[in-house]
Amino acid sequence: MTDRPSEDSTPNGTSAASDFDEEILAALSAPTRPPSEESYFAEDTFEALDIFRGILLEHSRFETLLQGLCEQAVAAVPGADMAGVTLLHHDSENPATAACSHARVMDVDTDQYNADEGPCLEAARTNRIVCVRVDEAAARWPTFASAAEGIGVKSYLSAPLAVDSEHAGSLNIYSFDGDGFRDVDEVLVKMFVTAVEAAVWNSRHTEEAKQESAGLREAMRTRATIEQAKGILIAVRGISPDAAFAALAEQSQRENTRLAVVAARVVNSAVEGTREHR
Repeated sequence: MTDRPSEDSTPNGTSAASDFDEEILAALSAPTRPPSEESYFAEDTFEALDIFRGILLEHSRFETLLQGLCEQAVAAVPGADMAGVTLLHHDSENPATAACSHARVMDVDTDQYNADEGPCLEAARTNRIVCVRVDEAAARWPTFASAAEGIGVKSYLSAPLAVDSEHAGSLNIYSFDGDGFRDVDEVLVKMFVTAVEAAVWNSRHTEEAKQESAGLREAMRTRATIEQAKGILIAVRGISPDAAFAALAEQSQRENTRLAVVAARVVNSAVEGTREHR
């Protein structure tokens, strides 16, 4: 019994296989686009991240930090044209723009503040990212959208920004492009916000630690002076340590002066008296 020829060995099968192989070879040999054209983020994005990292490491002032946040967010996010930071007291209805990359940001923000609605306020009040296009903004915040129509912003991206227990805030990215922002843009903006929040937290706790350290050093110096004054009274009056401390406390009350000041005076008097008798 002879074997039936396989389907690929028939003239039609051979032709189909040849066509398939040629298609694959043609696709593999076709010139590819440079990786830079396929990448969503431009080189400016990574440069902006490096610059912002430098700002964070410099432990800049709060105002400088927010200004750098706005400028580098615009440089890093594709399609971003302007950026601003909104801050408002938790118990207040008076939001303010704390930093911005362009003067026109103030116009967009003021329209939101006057209307008491818009992406920047919603992000700050709900602690959620808000990403909308101009048509969605018109349906969502009609009063604001109507007032801001002439400014030309077509896409909005706002991320909540927590700087302290007394304020709510948001980082707001504005674009004149109607294509809107992508999910990856939200991730990038959230990364900026998180970095700022961490920097502010570290800066404030570092300052608190410095103040506590200074207070501790002062307390140690004061304690040493009081102990020296007690020793002088013990020697001069022939009294116990408790009685010496009581004497210092009574004198402090009579003079309405801090105990440490009285103790320092006792020590200084003893030192001067010793010098005079030399």
